[in-house]
Amino acid sequence: METAAAVHLRPTAWRGFFVGILLLPLNTLWVLYMELIGGHGPYCSTISLFFNVVFIMVFAALANAAVRRLRPGLALSRLDLIIVYVFLTISTSLSGLDMFKVLISVIASGYWFATPQNHWDTILSRSTPDWLLVSDREALYGYWNGSSTLYQWPVIHAWSSPVLWWTGFTVVLVFVSMCLSVLMRPLWSDRERLTFPIIQLPAELTDPATRLLRSRVLWIGFGIAAAIDLINGLNAIYPSIPAVPLVLDLSAYFRNAPWSGVGWLPVYLSPAVIGLCFLMPVEILFSCVFFFFWWKALYVVAVAAGFNTGYTGLLSESAFPFANEQMFGGFLAVALASVLTGRHYFRRVWRRLLGRPSEVEDAAEGMPLRAAAVGGVVGVALLVAFSLHAGMSLSVALAFFAIYYLLALAVARVRAEFGSPVHDFHFTGPDYTLSYVVGTVNLRQQDLGLLTQYFWFNRAYRGHPIADSLEGLQLAARSRHPGRAISVAVVLATFLGMAAGFWGLLHFGYKNGAVTWGSAGFGWEAFGRLQSWVQNPKPANLVAPVAMAVGFGVTLALAAARMSIIGWPLHPVAYALSASWSIHLVWASMLVAWAAKVGLLRYGGLRVYRDALPFFYGLILGEALVGCCWPLVGLVFHVPSYNFFGG
Repeated sequence: METAAAVHLRPTAWRGFFVGILLLPLNTLWVLYMELIGGHGPYCSTISLFFNVVFIMVFAALANAAVRRLRPGLALSRLDLIIVYVFLTISTSLSGLDMFKVLISVIASGYWFATPQNHWDTILSRSTPDWLLVSDREALYGYWNGSSTLYQWPVIHAWSSPVLWWTGFTVVLVFVSMCLSVLMRPLWSDRERLTFPIIQLPAELTDPATRLLRSRVLWIGFGIAAAIDLINGLNAIYPSIPAVPLVLDLSAYFRNAPWSGVGWLPVYLSPAVIGLCFLMPVEILFSCVFFFFWWKALYVVAVAAGFNTGYTGLLSESAFPFANEQMFGGFLAVALASVLTGRHYFRRVWRRLLGRPSEVEDAAEGMPLRAAAVGGVVGVALLVAFSLHAGMSLSVALAFFAIYYLLALAVARVRAEFGSPVHDFHFTGPDYTLSYVVGTVNLRQQDLGLLTQYFWFNRAYRGHPIADSLEGLQLAARSRHPGRAISVAVVLATFLGMAAGFWGLLHFGYKNGAVTWGSAGFGWEAFGRLQSWVQNPKPANLVAPVAMAVGFGVTLALAAARMSIIGWPLHPVAYALSASWSIHLVWASMLVAWAAKVGLLRYGGLRVYRDALPFFYGLILGEALVGCCWPLVGLVFHVPSYNFFGG
């Protein structure tokens, strides 16, 4: 019988690394073009299932099937394809809208946009070490204005320090997420039997024996989604061609107070999102839509009571109904509940860490559980040491990373159990939380400076890398392959993804000028906040922790009601999930998916539901394949491209 170690060391497993390494830089440049350099979308990194990765994996599966017929010995195994998938998801997460676009702006904006009025240069010189930023204005001139080249020593020297430091930091940051994934996967998958809805389609695409692409029902769904995106893509180039309307903004019907508090209210239908939402439990779909309108009602109440002007966007400032703070409290409850409900499992893990007999096996996991626990502790210690070296105090650094990884657990849990298409958590990260709870007046300038530097991976969590590592491990476990290669792939892809991302942005920045990309806004957002913190320090916001406690308590109360009241319709996770910004883009698709799933299950039963499932896979594939072609058409022919998701 072949052992797990033998399977791991088979030569064919390394073909996945070879193909993944070849595809990673191409995928990184593609994502950078769609979401930053081209600036037209689609914003694939802002949804749970990266459509650009689905696009590549479909063609990889088709090519692999052809190779398997012609030269079976050269075909990729299922583990190889999973490794390729991990390389692509990690690189998409890092190069996407919420990571690299913010990072490069933070590195390059502070000194370049400093003026005698905002005093950013003075503030940065007192709060932030030079090795994390580019302060050479001559080197920055070419990046922002273009018509220059990266390949000159003064420019390379100016960028070398922040590039190396942030690359090393990110590798450790993702490695700790990998360790958490290794520790949590057996609990969530093997004991709690979570379904991991998001990987259902990738599991099919990475299975060389899959019959999914032969399903007629799938091609019906594919044809519908592909036709819609084909017509709308042609409309973007030739406006005389009628488009298929998928977006309707209802805000125009709520212009008078207090109804104007509703703010932005889009009806945004996406075939791919409908297909993805169909994989979610019906109770979470209904609950998300219900609580979306619950929050809208609270904004109307806020206007009627004179508290504020209603929902005006992301609402980064604390104001009634304190949605961001309640969202933080709700997801904190999700993270802590995930740990507390697994206390018996963690006792067994602890026994294994001590070398005592335990029921927990780790031979097939991404790494031995002892290595994951020690690696996580050492990784956090390195991140804290980095922070101390940059000037942050020990207490703030410890609190920061404790909050960050608790939110990471919440992201992982929401995806593993419910398959939520979005989880942005805007302005709920540890930088905002600490500034509210502690008060900027009680934090040193060096603390505030590094909280600003850490803004790049905390502004939003739409493409959080913990999900890629956890779902890569689950794909391997579901296909009965050991996860050791997945752990290696995650770390290697992180390093290569950072290298490819930095090279791509700097190369094209010095060639074309980054000012045309619109990325400076994140720098203004980060350093404008730092300027406000330093020049107008505020005491602790006593309302913020109360709102967090309310969100925490409401989530627990909903959980208790769900457990004690038969037929209780509202899921506790939806309370926090529906307070996010991105829910605006998916609530209508959730409603359609809920109606379709309820109808199929009620009138057709489980058998009809399973027969219909390929249709919804087809919706995802049709929009992913045709929709992701349009940016390539725009790049080649220099024409406007159709953005089918995000913005």
